[in-house]
Order: sequence, then C-alpha cells, then structure tokens
Amino acid sequence: MPPSADGASGARIAIIILMVLARALGDPAPYNNKNFHEPPSGHVSNVKNVEYRFAHSIYNVSIPENSVGKTIAVQPSYEDRLGITITPELDVKYRIISGDKERLFKADERIVGDFAFLAIRTRTGNVILNREKIDEYRLDIRASISRRDSKSKIIVETDTLVVVKVLDTNDLSPLFYPTEYSISVPEDTPLHKSIIKVTAEDADLGINGEIYYSFLEGTDYFAVHPTSGLITLTRPLKFTDRSVHELVVVAADRGSSNSNRLSQASKAKVHIKVKQKFNLSIFIDIPWKGFYRE
Repeated sequence: MPPSADGASGARIAIIILMVLARALGDPAPYNNKNFHEPPSGHVSNVKNVEYRFAHSIYNVSIPENSVGKTIAVQPSYEDRLGITITPELDVKYRIISGDKERLFKADERIVGDFAFLAIRTRTGNVILNREKIDEYRLDIRASISRRDSKSKIIVETDTLVVVKVLDTNDLSPLFYPTEYSISVPEDTPLHKSIIKVTAEDADLGINGEIYYSFLEGTDYFAVHPTSGLITLTRPLKFTDRSVHELVVVAADRGSSNSNRLSQASKAKVHIKVKQKFNLSIFIDIPWKGFYRE
C-alpha cells in the first residue's frame, strides 16, 4: 500500500527534527537529503552569515606620555574588550589605516580562544609621545579576516575607531617669566602691604601643574604667598640699615617628591630697593633783624 500524503509529510518533519538536533550537538551535516543541500567540505559557510566585526564603532585607550617602545595602551575597566570574536579556522590581522602620520603606534593582534584581541602599542624609535604637543590621537583601525589554513584572499574586513588619550607625566618644571624682578619702595611702606608679584607657569596637568612659591633663603622682612606668588612686607624697612634686599623665589610643582622638588624647581631673582624718606619739617633758626627808619 503506497504511503499516504500525511505519512510522507510526517517523515519529512522527522528528518528536519533530526537535522536540528544533530546541528545542536555539533555535527555540521549529519544527514543528506535532496531537499537540503550542504556546501562542499572545507568551505567556510558561516563567514557571510555571521557578522565578524567590532562590537563598537569607537573604543578608548590611554597611554602615558614619554612611554618607551612597545608600551601597550590600556582600556578603561568599564569598556568591552577590544577586538573581534572569530571561529578557529579564521585568522585576523589588524592595521592602522589613518590617524598616525608620525607612525607612533602599531596595531597588534593576539588570539586567545575565540577572541582576537587588538593591542595598540608604541613603536620603537626616537619619536616619543608629548602630551603638551598632542594629547589625543584618533586611529582608524582595519581588521582583515582570512582563512588560516590556506592562501586564499581576505574574506571579511571591518573597521573601528580607537581614541588614544595621552596621559600627563610630571616631565616639565615650572618656568618664571621674567626671571628677574626689580622694584623700589619707600622705607615708610606699611606692614603687610603688597610689594610685587612673581609668576611661574607649568604646562603639566593636575597637581603636576600646581605651583608652590617659597624663598630660597629665609628673610624677616618679606613673605611670599605659596600659591599666588605675591610678596608682602612683614617688617619695617630702614634705609640706613639696608638699602637693597636681594631675594630668590623658588617655584616648584606639587607633583615633585620632596627629594627632587628643589632640583626640578625654577628660580627668580627679586631686587627690592629701599627709598629713603626725607624729613622736610626742618626749621632753620635765623635771628630776625627788623628794619626801622630813623
């Protein structure tokens, strides 16, 4: 008795169910049927079906300025890992296609399991990162995916943007401009009056750029404000005791340790001349002789 239509339909459903179960268990092609065509052996069938791409269009990494060669930029802990998930039969090569005119960086790949990590590192050479010159680089990265066991052409290419933030290091010392100051003040200048202000600048960021002022040698006549550089009078001046005061102001940033703070500091000379006060209320006693007419 020939099989009914319902029986044929039921057999076809059973074959489909068996194929789904086999695929779930890891067998790529357990059954062959004229209604279900499988690709030839060795063909990477899922390359076009699965999206091999970066999870994000933009990634952020950071690296200290003045880093030596082969220093790897670090991702923030809150960001997804940088790279592409692949299958074992594929290989990935990363390269920088734009954003690095000076050729400071190199894109390396490191495959761990099913993930091809992208590492941005500094190249070996004489050119170094200088945050005060450029504090951010925007690198366009291209991933080329190909078959690992053959010499076939690239199968898939995908791009992403990696923003490299150059971190500040305390590589600069404060600088005075000018380096010498001169002023004349009367000897009757009142106490705590502002005399002169010195100024230094540091291009570093944060505490590395915060400047503290002090005198190289102590003085009883003047004080300098530690953060503003304003010099004030703390003791009465007297021309006959001292007509000129020579001061040296030191500017050091907070990022320096106590041991090397003075060696990284900048110095400025301050010349303060005391102007003598003249007492004009001097009366000359001259005998008066009147004139009279005889």
